[in-house]
Amino acid sequence: MKDFDFAAAQQKIAEINKIIEGCPDVVKPKAFELLFVQIFGAAHPTAASAKGNIEQAAAAQTAAPEPITPETLKLPGNVQAFLRRNNMPKSVLDKLFMLDQDPMLPIYTIPTGVIAQAQLQKVLMVMLENALLNNQFKAPYAEVRDTCKEDGLFDGNFNKVLKKNSNLFKGAITPDKINEDEQIELTGEGQIRLAEVIKKLAGE
Repeated sequence: MKDFDFAAAQQKIAEINKIIEGCPDVVKPKAFELLFVQIFGAAHPTAASAKGNIEQAAAAQTAAPEPITPETLKLPGNVQAFLRRNNMPKSVLDKLFMLDQDPMLPIYTIPTGVIAQAQLQKVLMVMLENALLNNQFKAPYAEVRDTCKEDGLFDGNFNKVLKKNSNLFKGAITPDKINEDEQIELTGEGQIRLAEVIKKLAGE
């Protein structure tokens, strides 16, 4: 032991600690162990090769899928087609939803100065939320109604507003009545109006 260079060893250990700083906490102990063996078991390992080995070890230990980010998230086909038809980039949706969260979180705010307009905008946005989740611009009437209630956008005129704008919907909503057990689906006109609402709420 008298020939052992403790000062050099201390310096190498400090270098090991520096290299593993970027590793996830869960693999740091194993990474330290592997790098320790790498350095003290070889004559002159390079920091680059040692770090490469640690990164490989960390990847093998975690074996976790890459996190979903707004950039890597793939949108449902119908939503992609909708965006293209209306000349809107995917980034417009990032202004309205935290798409990388599970469950997806809406972050848009609907102005409530004109309640009838706010109600219609919310119904259209519920259609968009369902399309993002289920690839279809439709939702049960009861779900739409309850969502508007939760957001304080339901009153005695709610159904009148929907019937007045029945050209935007098919299924549960007709000019004369609303079938509360059926689904609401957007018509072509409805999707065009939704595109206008999206641009307005996103500040486009």
